[in-house]
Amino acid sequence: MKLPIVEEIDYIHTDPKGLELDQISECRWGDASVSSDAIDLEFPISLRREHYNHTSDIGHWHQDFLALYIVRGGRGTRRVNDQTHSLARGDVFLMAPDNTHSWRVPVDLTIDAIYFRQDLWNEREWDGLYSMPDLAPFLAPGPTAFEARGRTDHLGHLSPELHTQVEATLAAIRRETKPRTLALHLAARARLYVLLVQLAQWRADKTFTTRPARGAAIAEILSFCDANFHRQLSTQQLAEMMHVSRANFFDIFNREVGMPPASYLRRLRLQHAQKLLVETRYPVADIARLSGFQ
Repeated sequence: MKLPIVEEIDYIHTDPKGLELDQISECRWGDASVSSDAIDLEFPISLRREHYNHTSDIGHWHQDFLALYIVRGGRGTRRVNDQTHSLARGDVFLMAPDNTHSWRVPVDLTIDAIYFRQDLWNEREWDGLYSMPDLAPFLAPGPTAFEARGRTDHLGHLSPELHTQVEATLAAIRRETKPRTLALHLAARARLYVLLVQLAQWRADKTFTTRPARGAAIAEILSFCDANFHRQLSTQQLAEMMHVSRANFFDIFNREVGMPPASYLRRLRLQHAQKLLVETRYPVADIARLSGFQ
Protein backbone atom coordinates (compact mmCIF):
# COMPACT_ATOMS: atom_id res chain seq x y z
CA MET A 1 0.00 0.00 0.00
CA LYS A 2 1.39 3.40 -0.95
CA LEU A 3 0.54 6.78 0.53
CA PRO A 4 -0.33 9.08 -2.37
CA ILE A 5 1.27 12.24 -1.00
CA VAL A 6 4.34 10.64 0.63
CA GLU A 7 6.85 8.82 -1.53
CA GLU A 8 8.26 5.38 -0.81
CA ILE A 9 6.13 4.56 2.21
CA ASP A 10 6.20 0.83 3.00
CA TYR A 11 3.92 0.80 6.03
CA ILE A 12 1.04 3.04 7.10
CA HIS A 13 0.23 2.50 10.75
CA THR A 14 -3.35 2.00 11.89
CA ASP A 15 -4.49 1.38 15.44
CA PRO A 16 -4.69 -2.31 16.45
CA LYS A 17 -8.29 -3.47 16.52
CA GLY A 18 -9.82 -4.48 19.82
CA LEU A 19 -7.18 -2.82 22.02
CA GLU A 20 -7.87 -0.13 24.60
CA LEU A 21 -5.48 2.79 25.10
CA ASP A 22 -4.02 1.26 28.27
CA GLN A 23 -3.36 -2.13 26.66
CA ILE A 24 -0.08 -3.27 25.11
CA SER A 25 0.27 -4.72 21.63
CA GLU A 26 2.78 -7.59 21.62
CA CYS A 27 5.16 -7.46 18.64
CA ARG A 28 7.20 -10.51 17.71
CA TRP A 29 9.66 -10.95 14.88
CA GLY A 30 7.02 -12.41 12.59
CA ASP A 31 5.12 -9.10 12.76
CA ALA A 32 8.09 -7.11 11.41
CA SER A 33 9.77 -9.61 9.08
CA VAL A 34 9.25 -9.74 5.34
CA SER A 35 8.35 -13.42 4.93
CA SER A 36 9.14 -16.93 6.06
CA ASP A 37 11.34 -17.65 3.04
CA ALA A 38 14.55 -19.52 3.75
CA ILE A 39 16.68 -16.51 2.94
CA ASP A 40 14.67 -14.29 5.31
CA LEU A 41 15.02 -16.87 8.05
CA GLU A 42 18.77 -16.94 7.51
CA PHE A 43 19.00 -13.13 7.37
CA PRO A 44 16.50 -11.74 9.91
CA ILE A 45 16.60 -8.10 8.81
CA SER A 46 13.71 -5.92 7.65
CA LEU A 47 13.84 -2.30 6.52
CA ARG A 48 10.77 -0.21 5.91
CA ARG A 49 9.70 3.42 5.84
CA GLU A 50 6.77 3.92 8.20
CA HIS A 51 4.13 6.63 8.40
CA TYR A 52 2.11 7.66 11.47
CA ASN A 53 -0.62 10.29 11.44
CA HIS A 54 -3.08 11.01 14.27
CA THR A 55 -2.91 7.44 15.60
CA SER A 56 -3.57 6.52 19.23
CA ASP A 57 -0.97 6.14 21.95
CA ILE A 58 -1.09 2.33 22.15
CA GLY A 59 2.14 0.78 23.38
CA HIS A 60 4.05 -1.86 21.41
CA TRP A 61 6.15 -4.41 23.26
CA HIS A 62 9.08 -5.64 21.16
CA GLN A 63 9.62 -9.14 22.41
CA ASP A 64 12.47 -10.71 20.46
CA PHE A 65 14.10 -8.23 18.09
CA LEU A 66 15.97 -4.93 17.98
CA ALA A 67 14.90 -1.79 16.14
CA LEU A 68 16.90 1.09 14.73
CA TYR A 69 14.68 4.15 14.16
CA ILE A 70 15.70 7.28 12.26
CA VAL A 71 13.24 10.17 12.15
CA ARG A 72 12.79 11.41 8.59
CA GLY A 73 10.10 14.04 9.06
CA GLY A 74 6.87 15.09 10.72
CA ARG A 75 5.94 15.86 14.31
CA GLY A 76 5.16 13.98 17.48
CA THR A 77 6.77 12.43 20.52
CA ARG A 78 7.88 8.95 21.48
CA ARG A 79 7.26 7.18 24.77
CA VAL A 80 9.58 4.36 25.86
CA ASN A 81 8.79 2.55 29.11
CA ASP A 82 6.84 5.62 30.33
CA GLN A 83 9.67 8.01 29.41
CA THR A 84 8.75 10.70 26.89
CA HIS A 85 11.16 11.80 24.14
CA SER A 86 10.68 14.66 21.72
CA LEU A 87 11.24 13.96 18.01
CA ALA A 88 13.11 15.89 15.34
CA ARG A 89 14.32 15.02 11.86
CA GLY A 90 17.65 13.25 12.21
CA ASP A 91 17.01 11.67 15.62
CA VAL A 92 18.38 8.12 15.94
CA PHE A 93 16.93 5.60 18.42
CA LEU A 94 18.24 2.08 19.03
CA MET A 95 15.61 0.02 20.82
CA ALA A 96 16.66 -3.24 22.48
CA PRO A 97 14.26 -6.18 22.94
CA ASP A 98 11.81 -6.47 25.84
CA ASN A 99 10.91 -2.78 25.89
CA THR A 100 7.64 -0.98 25.16
CA HIS A 101 7.23 2.16 23.09
CA SER A 102 4.64 4.20 21.24
CA TRP A 103 4.51 7.16 18.86
CA ARG A 104 2.44 9.86 20.53
CA VAL A 105 0.26 12.49 18.84
CA PRO A 106 2.02 11.92 15.49
CA VAL A 107 1.38 14.33 12.64
CA ASP A 108 2.69 13.14 9.26
CA LEU A 109 5.50 11.38 11.13
CA THR A 110 7.81 9.39 8.86
CA ILE A 111 10.31 6.93 10.31
CA ASP A 112 13.01 4.85 8.64
CA ALA A 113 13.02 1.60 10.63
CA ILE A 114 15.38 -1.37 10.52
CA TYR A 115 14.30 -4.43 12.50
CA PHE A 116 16.76 -7.24 13.15
CA ARG A 117 17.20 -10.26 15.38
CA GLN A 118 20.10 -11.36 17.53
CA ASP A 119 20.87 -14.26 15.21
CA LEU A 120 21.61 -11.93 12.29
CA TRP A 121 25.28 -12.13 13.37
CA ASN A 122 27.32 -14.79 15.10
CA GLU A 123 28.67 -14.59 18.63
CA ARG A 124 32.06 -13.28 17.52
CA GLU A 125 30.45 -10.46 15.53
CA TRP A 126 28.25 -9.50 18.47
CA ASP A 127 31.36 -9.43 20.66
CA GLY A 128 32.66 -6.73 18.35
CA LEU A 129 29.55 -4.61 18.88
CA TYR A 130 29.53 -5.20 22.62
CA SER A 131 33.16 -4.06 22.77
CA MET A 132 32.10 -0.52 21.81
CA PRO A 133 31.24 1.33 25.06
CA ASP A 134 29.05 3.89 23.27
CA LEU A 135 26.94 1.14 21.68
CA ALA A 136 26.87 -1.80 24.09
CA PRO A 137 24.45 -0.26 26.65
CA PHE A 138 21.85 0.27 23.93
CA LEU A 139 21.94 -3.41 22.97
CA ALA A 140 21.06 -4.70 26.45
CA PRO A 141 17.42 -5.87 26.62
CA GLY A 142 14.76 -5.06 29.16
CA PRO A 143 13.54 -2.17 31.33
CA THR A 144 16.35 -2.57 33.88
CA ALA A 145 19.00 -1.96 31.23
CA PHE A 146 16.91 0.96 29.93
CA GLU A 147 17.01 2.53 33.39
CA ALA A 148 20.76 1.90 33.66
CA ARG A 149 21.50 3.87 30.48
CA GLY A 150 19.66 6.92 31.73
CA ARG A 151 16.09 5.95 30.74
CA THR A 152 16.71 6.57 27.06
CA ASP A 153 17.42 4.76 23.81
CA HIS A 154 18.22 7.98 21.97
CA LEU A 155 21.57 7.26 20.31
CA GLY A 156 22.16 10.70 18.81
CA HIS A 157 21.06 13.40 16.40
CA LEU A 158 22.25 13.50 12.79
CA SER A 159 23.28 16.71 11.09
CA PRO A 160 21.78 17.18 7.60
CA GLU A 161 25.07 15.99 6.07
CA LEU A 162 25.23 12.85 8.22
CA HIS A 163 21.53 12.18 7.67
CA THR A 164 22.08 12.25 3.91
CA GLN A 165 24.92 9.77 4.33
CA VAL A 166 22.81 7.43 6.46
CA GLU A 167 19.88 7.63 4.04
CA ALA A 168 22.22 6.51 1.25
CA THR A 169 23.19 3.49 3.38
CA LEU A 170 19.54 2.67 4.05
CA ALA A 171 18.74 2.92 0.34
CA ALA A 172 21.55 0.45 -0.39
CA ILE A 173 20.26 -1.99 2.24
CA ARG A 174 16.79 -1.68 0.75
CA ARG A 175 18.11 -2.52 -2.73
CA GLU A 176 20.11 -5.46 -1.41
CA THR A 177 17.31 -7.07 0.59
CA LYS A 178 14.72 -7.00 -2.19
CA PRO A 179 16.29 -9.59 -4.54
CA ARG A 180 16.27 -13.16 -3.24
CA THR A 181 20.01 -13.63 -3.65
CA LEU A 182 22.58 -14.77 -1.10
CA ALA A 183 25.33 -12.35 -2.13
CA LEU A 184 23.15 -9.24 -1.78
CA HIS A 185 21.75 -10.33 1.58
CA LEU A 186 25.29 -10.84 2.83
CA ALA A 187 26.09 -7.34 1.64
CA ALA A 188 23.02 -5.90 3.44
CA ARG A 189 23.97 -7.66 6.66
CA ALA A 190 27.51 -6.28 6.47
CA ARG A 191 26.22 -2.79 5.65
CA LEU A 192 23.96 -2.71 8.73
CA TYR A 193 26.86 -3.87 10.89
CA VAL A 194 29.04 -1.07 9.53
CA LEU A 195 26.21 1.44 10.11
CA LEU A 196 25.94 0.45 13.79
CA VAL A 197 29.70 0.77 14.19
CA GLN A 198 29.63 4.16 12.47
CA LEU A 199 26.82 5.43 14.72
CA ALA A 200 28.78 4.29 17.78
CA GLN A 201 31.87 6.11 16.55
CA TRP A 202 29.91 9.30 15.89
CA ARG A 203 28.52 9.09 19.42
CA ALA A 204 31.98 8.46 20.90
CA ASP A 205 33.74 11.33 19.14
CA LYS A 206 30.73 13.66 19.55
CA THR A 207 30.14 13.97 15.82
CA PHE A 208 26.40 13.85 16.50
CA THR A 209 24.94 17.33 16.65
CA THR A 210 23.06 18.75 19.62
CA ARG A 211 19.35 18.04 19.55
CA PRO A 212 17.10 21.03 18.85
CA ALA A 213 16.70 22.87 22.14
CA ARG A 214 13.01 23.44 21.58
CA GLY A 215 12.34 19.74 21.14
CA ALA A 216 14.25 18.82 24.28
CA ALA A 217 12.38 21.46 26.30
CA ILE A 218 9.03 20.28 24.98
CA ALA A 219 9.88 16.72 26.07
CA GLU A 220 10.29 17.99 29.65
CA ILE A 221 6.96 19.84 29.41
CA LEU A 222 5.23 16.68 28.15
CA SER A 223 6.68 14.62 30.99
CA PHE A 224 5.41 17.23 33.46
CA CYS A 225 1.94 17.16 31.86
CA ASP A 226 1.87 13.35 31.94
CA ALA A 227 2.52 13.41 35.70
CA ASN A 228 0.29 16.38 36.58
CA PHE A 229 -2.65 16.37 34.15
CA HIS A 230 -5.04 15.91 37.13
CA ARG A 231 -4.02 19.36 38.37
CA GLN A 232 -5.15 22.67 36.93
CA LEU A 233 -2.36 23.59 34.51
CA SER A 234 -2.42 26.78 32.51
CA THR A 235 -0.62 27.62 29.29
CA GLN A 236 1.01 30.53 31.13
CA GLN A 237 2.38 28.18 33.81
CA LEU A 238 3.86 25.84 31.21
CA ALA A 239 5.32 28.77 29.28
CA GLU A 240 7.09 29.98 32.41
CA MET A 241 8.68 26.54 32.83
CA MET A 242 10.24 27.00 29.38
CA HIS A 243 11.15 30.64 30.11
CA VAL A 244 9.31 31.94 27.05
CA SER A 245 6.25 34.11 26.53
CA ARG A 246 2.79 32.56 26.47
CA ALA A 247 2.37 33.31 22.76
CA ASN A 248 5.80 31.93 21.89
CA PHE A 249 5.18 28.79 23.96
CA PHE A 250 1.82 28.23 22.27
CA ASP A 251 3.45 28.40 18.82
CA ILE A 252 6.35 26.11 19.79
CA PHE A 253 4.08 23.53 21.45
CA ASN A 254 1.62 23.49 18.57
CA ARG A 255 4.44 23.09 16.03
CA GLU A 256 6.32 20.35 17.94
CA VAL A 257 3.36 18.33 19.23
CA GLY A 258 0.77 19.01 16.55
CA MET A 259 -1.94 20.37 18.84
CA PRO A 260 -2.41 23.22 21.37
CA PRO A 261 -1.43 22.64 25.04
CA ALA A 262 -5.06 22.63 26.18
CA SER A 263 -5.96 19.94 23.65
CA TYR A 264 -3.02 17.78 24.74
CA LEU A 265 -4.06 18.04 28.41
CA ARG A 266 -7.66 17.29 27.53
CA ARG A 267 -6.53 14.16 25.66
CA LEU A 268 -4.55 12.96 28.70
CA ARG A 269 -7.53 13.57 30.98
CA LEU A 270 -9.97 11.77 28.69
CA GLN A 271 -7.63 8.76 28.45
CA HIS A 272 -7.35 8.60 32.24
CA ALA A 273 -11.10 8.98 32.70
CA GLN A 274 -11.71 6.19 30.20
CA LYS A 275 -9.35 3.94 32.13
CA LEU A 276 -11.07 4.67 35.46
CA LEU A 277 -14.51 4.04 33.93
CA VAL A 278 -13.37 0.57 32.85
CA GLU A 279 -11.32 -0.41 35.90
CA THR A 280 -13.26 1.13 38.81
CA ARG A 281 -16.77 1.71 40.07
CA TYR A 282 -16.15 5.30 41.08
CA PRO A 283 -18.99 7.76 40.54
CA VAL A 284 -18.68 9.78 37.36
CA ALA A 285 -18.18 12.97 39.36
CA ASP A 286 -15.20 11.44 41.19
CA ILE A 287 -13.70 10.17 37.94
CA ALA A 288 -13.97 13.64 36.45
CA ARG A 289 -12.27 15.17 39.48
CA LEU A 290 -9.48 12.55 39.56
CA SER A 291 -8.88 13.10 35.85
CA GLY A 292 -8.48 16.85 36.16
CA PHE A 293 -11.90 18.00 35.00
CA GLN A 294 -13.31 20.75 37.18
